[in-house]
Amino acid sequence: MMQALMQQTPLLISSLLEHAAKFHSDTEIVSRTVESGVEGSSAPAIHRTGWRGIDRRSRRLRRALEDLGVEPGTRVATLAWNGYRHLELYYAVSG
Repeated sequence: MMQALMQQTPLLISSLLEHAAKFHSDTEIVSRTVESGVEGSSAPAIHRTGWRGIDRRSRRLRRALEDLGVEPGTRVATLAWNGYRHLELYYAVSG
């Protein structure tokens, strides 16, 4: 008998992050920040993290949003540079 689904679990954004954190935890994610990296310089700083760090910080941010009263179905808008903070927020809101 053929099963109705091709995979055992639904494909969710949160499961993508869980997979990345589990199997690619140390894969480096590099982004530029708007803050200066060197005192007295206007050059942007470079931020380095991995999927484990993105997962950990996204979960903390999700709990903070819940503490602020953000509930499932609530719209959350972002105005952020395309960097690690925006990535963390993307997973926190959808998680």
